[in-house]
Amino acid sequence: MKPGARILIVDDDPGVLRAVRGLLQDGGFSPVEARSTAEAQRLLEAPDAPPALMLLDLRMPGETGLELLARLPKPLPVPVVVLSGEASPSEAVQALKLGATDFVEKPPSPERLLTALHNALALGALREERERLLDALAQPGHLVGESPAMESLRQLIARVGPSDTAVLITGETGTGKERVAQALHKASGRKGRLVAVNCAAIPATLLESELFGHERGAFSGAVARRAGRFEQAQGGTLFLDELGDMPLELQAKLLRVLETRQVERLGGTLPVSVDVRILAATHQDLGRAVKEGRFRQDLFFRLNVLPLHLPPLRERPEDLLPLARVFAAELAGPRTPLVLAPGAEAALRAYPWPGNVRELRNVIERLNLLRGDGPLELGPDAVTAPTGTAPAPRRALGDKSYREHVEDFERDLIRAALREGESIAGAARLLQVDRGNLYRRIKALGLPIDS
Repeated sequence: MKPGARILIVDDDPGVLRAVRGLLQDGGFSPVEARSTAEAQRLLEAPDAPPALMLLDLRMPGETGLELLARLPKPLPVPVVVLSGEASPSEAVQALKLGATDFVEKPPSPERLLTALHNALALGALREERERLLDALAQPGHLVGESPAMESLRQLIARVGPSDTAVLITGETGTGKERVAQALHKASGRKGRLVAVNCAAIPATLLESELFGHERGAFSGAVARRAGRFEQAQGGTLFLDELGDMPLELQAKLLRVLETRQVERLGGTLPVSVDVRILAATHQDLGRAVKEGRFRQDLFFRLNVLPLHLPPLRERPEDLLPLARVFAAELAGPRTPLVLAPGAEAALRAYPWPGNVRELRNVIERLNLLRGDGPLELGPDAVTAPTGTAPAPRRALGDKSYREHVEDFERDLIRAALREGESIAGAARLLQVDRGNLYRRIKALGLPIDS
């Protein structure tokens, strides 16, 4: 723990604030006070001297501490220690589930409170170190691969990284587009952080608020001002993943932000200037999406200043072994060697890897979970592509109608698409249908929504 670490105390009781402030000052900390969750959030989002930890009361007028924890981004922006004298056991458990590090009852003894703070700050330091190491792996020199394609990619990132030009990263699902975005951000030298948004994972009704933020009272549930992802990336990089899934009406607003370098929060009246570099990624053919009217042509031209294509893993077999070894070190530890059984390398190269780098990592993770003591052994059976499937037995028509047979086939087709696409949005892309229509068919056919 660094001496003088700023601790944000969030409590509406002046007596508690006074007592805890004295305890923290005696313990070598620098206390900062907030008497509401709205005031606390302003201090958390302050660009200058953010707190190192938040000491949060759960029971307060207006928005409670639990409600604040529930709506803060995950992982929490700072370690949180809950301080409360009236919380029920279920509320304490809920606070821990929402990311709080510890729970201290009022009135706290100096030893108990200071121990909780030291432990929380130490845990936060470990998390920061982990993020630092992960960021280091994202540098251009740490993009794993020995193929000519990866070497060209590293050289291109080193050249264009320091610019503020928008970059459109294309490639199949699982090829590592986010890793390329991390490398571009690292090479840019920008002081702000990299903020990633998966446009396909956030419902269209929430995506606008997520990107641009909102003012208090902008809609039901907006109990405090919230900075959007653009503002969170101030001075840094905003990575828009799966951009092809962004609704058309939001595409127009995104284009305006790119042109004016200003955002307007929902419910707001004044624009907010932002200094953000935009990186976008998609597995879709945006040129085709433009022709089909699913993507704005002006936005495509604005983002496609520097297209960067990441080839699928099957087109760069030289990268298979280096990637497998990196995943083995990451999952099993750097001292656990990866041993190739006879025929394993040939099997790696023969397999088409439809899931790309993500699928290769899953293979290594599965081997690690099933291994005992000793090295991590990769055999040819772990990556052998299926040679074909036995023909399904012919169904008797029975008493079912034509419509019932068609619906049975449709259920099987949608189940398969949901498994492969891993979500309704992914299944809709595979089946080339509108996500809303697919959702309605899933309900109509009686399939579980979370399947």
